This record gives sequence, structure tokens and C-alpha cells, in this order.
Amino acid sequence: MIKAILNDFAENTYIINEKEDAYIIDPGTNYEKIKEYLDKKKFNLKGILLTHGHFDHIIAVNNIVRDYNTTIYIHENERDFLFDSSLNLSGLTYERFVVANKSDVSTFTEIDKFNLGKEKIRIIHTPGHTRGSVCFKYKNFLFSGDTLFKGTIGRTDLPTSNTLDIQKSVKNLVQICSDNTIVYPGHGNFTTILNEKYDNPFIKG
Repeated sequence: MIKAILNDFAENTYIINEKEDAYIIDPGTNYEKIKEYLDKKKFNLKGILLTHGHFDHIIAVNNIVRDYNTTIYIHENERDFLFDSSLNLSGLTYERFVVANKSDVSTFTEIDKFNLGKEKIRIIHTPGHTRGSVCFKYKNFLFSGDTLFKGTIGRTDLPTSNTLDIQKSVKNLVQICSDNTIVYPGHGNFTTILNEKYDNPFIKG
């Protein structure tokens, strides 16, 4: 099951579960809504999965770790974002934010996987929006963070961004994922890989 929660910066938080086991993907500003849903469902929270380290996708992690004693997972190239308000951009548009305890953070690479019930969550490294951006593939769903949006791709004018890298990353995604894969982006409405092949100027052709 997939639950989407909209946050103050139009960022999407996703909670995915198999029976009682659950992961949170990109917990944004709407912590009370996240907590309400977790408590209502009485989930066993297995961890926080981060597609990248910008503040609008991580702002609730300290509260979640405090209340649920769980682990924050992020790509090894992105770890520094959690402890640097300049990299995570919180110092520019929000109150300065860093993760409270380094011991709460565990890094991964593309070869790792997360178990959820009988399913595995695949990690796809998609640098470009940031150096350590990833997408998570779970069943026939792709949680694309700020790499791939409906009709466009993520910004590349931010620290560690790279335009060529993100273009390679989105083209790699359409090679990996089937046409009927449902894409849940970090901002905006869901789409499918097939739609993006036809409508996304960074992919079609």
C-alpha cells in the first residue's frame, strides 16, 4: 500500500507498507500528518528512505527518529547534506536544519536493497539533481524524488547538480523500468514511464 502526504513546499512524502512493516520516503514538513497515519495503522517502521538531501525532503527526520527510534538511510554520496545547511538549502529559505545525531544515519549504494514483506526495494543511483540522488523501485512503482517529474526533470542549478548527469539518469530510468511503471515524484502528480516517453522533452526522441 502507498500513502502520499503533501507538505508545505509541495513536496510529496510517501509511506509504503506490506502488512505491518513500513518505510517512509522523504518525510517533509507535515510531520503531524505523517505521525497520525503511522499511529493509526500501528506500523512497524523499518526506516526512512531519502531520495536526496534537500531540506524539504528531510525536515521531519529528527522527529521521526525521536518518536519511532528508526534509522535514516541515504546514498553514501549524499550523507553530507544531512549535516550541512548550505548543501541541504535550509539556510536559504527555511530555518537552518541538520540531522541531530550522526549515529542515526546509515548510507547505502546502488548494490544494496531493502526488504519489505516478500518484496525488495531497489535503489537506482540517479545523479544530476544532486550527486547522490536516487530513485526507489518497489514492485511496479518508482519513487523518483527530484530526478523525474511529470513532463520535466529536476533542477540542476544547485550545489552538486549536473545537467548532463541528470539527462543520463532519466534516460537510464526508462531503460530500467517498464512502460507501465507508475512514477511517484518528489513534487507534483504521478505519471508513468510510457507517458514520459511521449511527453517529456528530456526523454522523448
